[in-house]
Parts: sequence; C-alpha cells; structure tokens
Amino acid sequence: MDNILVPALSQTKKVLIGLGEEWFYDYKNISNDIDYKNLLEKACLDHEWLIPFIQYHYMKNHDDSRTRAFTKLADLIKDKDYFIVSTIYDFSNKDNLFDSSRMVFPCGNIEYLQQKQSRDGELISVEESEDFAQLMQQIDKALKNNGELSEIKRVIYGNDELIFNQKRREWSKAQYNESAYLAQWNNYQRWLSGTLSEDLLILELGVGLEYPTVIRFPFEKIAYINNKAYMIRVHEKLYQLTEQISKKAVSVQGNSMDYIKQV
Repeated sequence: MDNILVPALSQTKKVLIGLGEEWFYDYKNISNDIDYKNLLEKACLDHEWLIPFIQYHYMKNHDDSRTRAFTKLADLIKDKDYFIVSTIYDFSNKDNLFDSSRMVFPCGNIEYLQQKQSRDGELISVEESEDFAQLMQQIDKALKNNGELSEIKRVIYGNDELIFNQKRREWSKAQYNESAYLAQWNNYQRWLSGTLSEDLLILELGVGLEYPTVIRFPFEKIAYINNKAYMIRVHEKLYQLTEQISKKAVSVQGNSMDYIKQV
C-alpha cells in the first residue's frame, strides 16, 4: 500500500484528523470466548439493554487491537498543530497518547453515563459511580454462573435509566446529552478558524456515512474552501472523492488503521 502521509506531513504544521467507524473497538473475538458468548446470547433474549455494558466489560478486560495504530498516529503528529474529530465513542485517552485539549468526540464517550430520556441532565462519571461498579460486578458474577441474568438490574438515577453517553443505534430513541463535548467542539471551531489561510493537511481515516455531517461533508468543504489545504482520505470501501476536491486530494483504498500502522 503506497503511503504518501509522511511527505505530506513534512510540508505542513497544521493537521486536521477525522477518525471514523474503522477505528471502533473490534469485538470479533468476543464470540470465541464461551462465557461472554453465552452471556450475550442470553442477553439478546430479554436483556438487550445490557449488551453495551457486556461489551464494555469485555473491552476493559481484554487487549485493544487498536493500540498500535493509535500509538503510531500519535507519534506521527506529536510535533504538529493538530485537532482530532472522531465519531467513535469507545476510545479513552487514558495513556495520554494525544493532547486531550485537541480532541473532540461529538458522538459520545465511555467515560460518562447519562439519563436515557434527558438531553440536558447530569452526566455521571463511570469511574465514580458505585451503581455502575456494582453492575460490572454483577456481570463478573454472571460470567462465572453460566450467564445467569436474573439478578442483574438496570441502573436507575432520578427515576430514569442510565446508559452510556453515546449516540448509537441501540439508543436511537434516547435523548442524547451533548453537554460532554460542546465546550471542546467550540475549541475545535476556534482552532479551525485559524487554518483558513494556512497550509493544512486534512487526514480522514475510516470515515463512512453513518454521521457524514460530523466529519465527511465538513472536511470536503474545508478542503474546497482552503486553497492551501490538501486532503488524504483512507477507507476500505468509501474512499471515493467528490469532483470538487479531486485535484487537491488523494484517496487510498484500504483499512485506515492498517494504513497508519504501515507508515
């Protein structure tokens, strides 16, 4: 796979990065774990609300196959004036690979819980919630007890169910609370306003069409408006470019994490 990223990075100080669906945690191996597989199969019958929490439990107790790609990306941009916009909601910058003040996650996170039907209610820290810790313990117990779910109850706060502060299909009828990312979104907009007349590398990695108004469409517009912008779009399937930016952008067909790891 030809990689033009290094020479492109060498010619700019500012880098706008979009991370999309290809950067979600890969749960494909969860079916190989008989205990988790059994638990998920039972949850699908009458505890569907529990599935995201089982996935979280699995992720926290297993290696993350994305680590190498994230580490490589962080190394590539460490000396740049960068900003990362991402539609993934299952990444935690706990190892401080990136400057958290230069990242925004408009579709949610794994650090907070929210009331399911409150778009402006209180956000509950996962690390500080005793009720959430108890739920994780109940999942521990269920894994050791042949997937028995009868004792597991929904986490309730203020007469409402708590869910992850995430915009995802399972919770399409929930009221997504945007307060966790709005301040950082404003910082992103301020940073972006300072790039208009500057050399700018736009690096779009694994961004599909699930939420195109967050990254894909805005990045195309930025590339079109900024005469000094250059865009690299990497995706396994949706790598195509619009005609308007085809002369100032390049597309790469391939998995974007693999692309970064091979630099």
